[in-house]
Amino acid sequence: MLPRQTLLLLGLFAFLLGCPGPSEPPSDNDPPDMASGLLDPDEIPLKVSARCPGDPDCQDVGDQTLYAGYGERDITPEIEPFDDQNKNNKWDEGEPFTDTNKNGKFDAYWIAGYGNDRLALGVHDPTWARAIALKQNQTLVVIVSVDTLGLFRDETLAVQKLLDPRLGVDLLILHGTHVHQNADLVGGWGPDMFTNGINRYYQQRVRRLIAEAVADAVQQIRPARVTMNSVLVQDANGDMRRYVGDTRDPVVINPRLHTLQFVDISNTPPKPIATLVNWAHHPEGVGSSNQLITSDFVHVLRTDLEAAGSGKVVYVSGALGGQIGPGGVVPIDEKGTEYPKNSFEKSEWIGHGVARFAKTSMAAPDAVTVEGKAAKLSFRTTVFPLQVQNRLYHFALQLKVYQREVCCYDTTRSIDDGNFPSVYSQVSYLQLGPASIITNPGELLPELFIGGYQGEYAGKYTFIDTKKPNSPDVSLAPKPPYLIDLMDGDPKLRMTFGLSHDFVGYIVPRYNFLLDDKRPYFSEPPGDHYEETNSVGPLAEPQVVGTMRQLVLFGRSNPTGK
Repeated sequence: MLPRQTLLLLGLFAFLLGCPGPSEPPSDNDPPDMASGLLDPDEIPLKVSARCPGDPDCQDVGDQTLYAGYGERDITPEIEPFDDQNKNNKWDEGEPFTDTNKNGKFDAYWIAGYGNDRLALGVHDPTWARAIALKQNQTLVVIVSVDTLGLFRDETLAVQKLLDPRLGVDLLILHGTHVHQNADLVGGWGPDMFTNGINRYYQQRVRRLIAEAVADAVQQIRPARVTMNSVLVQDANGDMRRYVGDTRDPVVINPRLHTLQFVDISNTPPKPIATLVNWAHHPEGVGSSNQLITSDFVHVLRTDLEAAGSGKVVYVSGALGGQIGPGGVVPIDEKGTEYPKNSFEKSEWIGHGVARFAKTSMAAPDAVTVEGKAAKLSFRTTVFPLQVQNRLYHFALQLKVYQREVCCYDTTRSIDDGNFPSVYSQVSYLQLGPASIITNPGELLPELFIGGYQGEYAGKYTFIDTKKPNSPDVSLAPKPPYLIDLMDGDPKLRMTFGLSHDFVGYIVPRYNFLLDDKRPYFSEPPGDHYEETNSVGPLAEPQVVGTMRQLVLFGRSNPTGK
C-alpha cells in the first residue's frame, strides 16, 4: 500500500499523457455490436479491432494441433555501484562509480512504486520478461509477463515495431506484474515529483529484450497439451490472512489461483514447456524502504514451482485493485514464526505459502487436460478511447512527467469539463478450450469482476467498517450478472489478466467513487478513497468494464447479458 503523503503529485499508476497529439484510431472492421439503446450510461459502443479466427486474414484452417513455446530474457537493471562518501544513499556529483554500461556517466535506476527518490542500490534477485506463445491453425497469441510496475500501451506498440513480421504474431499481450521493486518504466517515480524517472537506456533495452523473448517463444513452439485447474488460496473457513488482504472497504478478495501447464507431447515422456499462474496480490511485501531490485514474492513462487518440475513459470496478476495485497497479512514460516512487517522475510513466506496452493492445483485429480480440438484457441480484441478526468494527470501532462500519446480533445483549448483528453487503451478476450480470459488494462477492483457485495469474499476480514467515514453503501452497488458470470467455459477456469495491454490506474466502482470536495484528485476524502486519486476518473467503470462486458458478449443473441 502506498504512503498517503506521496499522493498529491505522484499520479501513481497513471498512464499519463505526456505529449498531446493524435494517437492511432481503432479499427472499424466491425460495426458496433450493441445498439446505443442497450448500453449503460457512458459506455462506449464496441468496435472489435481483430478476431482470430474470424478475420479474413485469420482463417480457421489447419490440423487443430495446439502448439506452445516459451522464451525469456533477464531484464534486471545494470546497477552501477558507487562510493557513497556522504552516506545519503544517493549518488552525488564527484562520487566514484562503476560505469557498468561504459557510457561515461552515472546511470540512476529509480524504483517504481511507493514514493519518489528511491534509488536502486543493488539486486536481491533477477527480474524477467517471460513469454508464452500459443498457436493453433492460423491463430498466434503471445503473452509476456514483465516484472515491472506497469507498461503503457505505447510500450506494446514500440515492441511490435521490433518484431519480425514473419513471426506472424496476431495478438501480443504485454503484462506488468505490478511489482513495486524494479526500475521505473512509467515515469512517475524519479528523484522528485517533477522529474520523469525512466532511464531511457533501460527502457530501450527492455523493449529489445521483450522482443527477443517473444521471438524465442514463437520459434520454439512444440505440439502441446495443457492441464488447467484452480484452487482457493485460503485456509479453513475461508481464512486468507496468511496470504492476501484488502485494505479498502468493502473487503472483496478473489482468492482463486489458476494454473495452466503446457507440456511438449512430441517428447517422450512429455516434457513441461511452461506453467502460467494467475492470482491477485500486489507484489509489494518487501516494503517502501527497500533499495534492492526484486520481483518480491513472485520470485519465490516461481522458484518453488520450477524446483517441483513445473517448467518455467509465467506469473500474471489478476484483479488486484483496492489494495489487494500484503496489507494486514501475517505469513508464517515452517517453524510457525510470524512476519507481520514488510520485509524480505514476509515476501518470501507469502511466496512459499502461495506456491503450496499452486502445486495443489497442478496435482489435483480433477484438473482438466485438453489438446487438439478440445484446446480450441481464439481471441477478439478492441482498442477504445478512455477519457481522462483526473486533474492530477492533467497537471502531470503539462510537466511531461508521464509521456504517452493522447487523443480526442481540442488541443487549442484548455482542458476543462467540456474538453477532457482521452487515450486509446485495449482489452482482449481469449478462449482456450474450457478456459476463458478477459484482460483489463489496470488495477481492476475485484468486485467488478466477481461481485461479492454481500460479504461472501471477505473471508475472516471485516467486510465493512461502518465506523469509518464515507463507508460504502453496497445497496447502490452494481447488480449481477458480473463479468465472471458472463464468460464462457468452466466457471472455475474464468480469469482476468490485470495490467495487460496498458496501465491506466485503478478501475473503481462508480457507486463508491468519492473525491475530495476542495481538491479533487490532489487530495483524498476521509475513509477508504485513495484509489480515486490514482484513477482516470469515474468513467473508468463504464468505459473499461463496459467494454470488457461487450467484448465477452460479442456475437451473442442477448448482447446485454441481462
